[in-house]
Amino acid sequence: MGADHTAGYSIMANILKVGGFVDPLRKEGQVELSRNLQIATAVLDSTGLCLFVAFPVLDMPETFSAIFEMINARYGLNLTAEDVAELGKSILRIEHEFNLAAGFNNRNDRLPEFFEEAIPPHNAVWDMKDAEIDAFWNF
Repeated sequence: MGADHTAGYSIMANILKVGGFVDPLRKEGQVELSRNLQIATAVLDSTGLCLFVAFPVLDMPETFSAIFEMINARYGLNLTAEDVAELGKSILRIEHEFNLAAGFNNRNDRLPEFFEEAIPPHNAVWDMKDAEIDAFWNF
């Protein structure tokens, strides 16, 4: 899959505080947040559900079980939360393998240098190191 503005919809936690809070002006926690949101989004996309169900699913833990209960009921399975999370990870791995086969590499995961320029009022800059970005795949 190419760029998808909804795959790592971190504004949910960064601004709206859905499912917790990660300070949008600090890099701490951003990779983990993005990874977890992309895993969850891959799961939701695979069910055909709209991303907007992520708001209650991530903010109310009891609603997350409804996702895999729905899958289990429809297909006669007995998936657990861990199984569903592994499904999301598997989807991301397959998409990544496709992109690698298409000629993309980790250099394509980098932002242009102008993101490193401080701009008022917050003067926040992109200061993620390559190793921190590449750590996304450590799951």
